[in-house]
Amino acid sequence: MKIIREDIVAPNQGWKAELDAGQVLRITASSVIDFNAFARADGRDFFDVARTRVYNLNIYPTQGHRLFSKRNNPMMRWLKDGFPGLGRHDLQCPHGCPDKMLETLSMGLPLSDLPDPLGLFRNLDIARSGALALTPLGPDAPVAIELEAEIDLICALVNCPDAATSAPGADAAIAILAP
Repeated sequence: MKIIREDIVAPNQGWKAELDAGQVLRITASSVIDFNAFARADGRDFFDVARTRVYNLNIYPTQGHRLFSKRNNPMMRWLKDGFPGLGRHDLQCPHGCPDKMLETLSMGLPLSDLPDPLGLFRNLDIARSGALALTPLGPDAPVAIELEAEIDLICALVNCPDAATSAPGADAAIAILAP
């Protein structure tokens, strides 16, 4: 695959880019990443955690799963995941850095309309009581995931480290790849 764009995202900073259908987003990190995606043709059709949970029958998305939109459309296919065995990504927590995500998106959304994120490298678990439990298991070194855009997208993320669940203060490397 050919590298179209490469960026380093410092802790507590955001990143936004357009992806064409068929392009791959590679995220390499060890700290928590809040991730959102919007259909480029209609920003009201955005990544939805509830539909993604239901269609994958899983609250911990990984390789082989797909990300779905509010309008039930497939948005991205999960191609690679270097995180299994080290922790789990989650579809359960709200944004850790909502103000930074709103600033990064620069779409004029009020906080009340900000969609919940895909929590990459978050290490969330569910206790026997049903309560959400943060598990302090971060990777010792950055690991990569790859997501393929199934439609034209606007993607945004925030490197939002949380000392309780991840490596605090670690840069994230972001790349857009094309066949």
